[in-house]
Amino acid sequence: MAGARRSPAASRLLVLAACAACALCSWSALSGGCFVQPAVTPRNPELSQENIAKLAAAGALLVPQAAEARLPDEFVAFAPIVDVLPILPVFFLLLAFLWQASVGFR
Repeated sequence: MAGARRSPAASRLLVLAACAACALCSWSALSGGCFVQPAVTPRNPELSQENIAKLAAAGALLVPQAAEARLPDEFVAFAPIVDVLPILPVFFLLLAFLWQASVGFR
């Protein structure tokens, strides 16, 4: 059926269905229905420079703790693999250079 051609009406219907599906996906993603909305907190306009500095210092102290997240108990056995995963894109980049060097940078 590789050589079969669609009628113009069928191809228009297919394009219309694809556009409708894209519009529906975009609308559902942008409408906020698939994400949890942040809690609305009233803004405090009386923030002084001192309070802002305290908040910045507290945030700087909390960042290293956020990087030390634990795996769930079921996946602790895979911790060595998870530790290596962020380095893999660097190896693919080096492999691309090695490949190009082997073919003479054509």
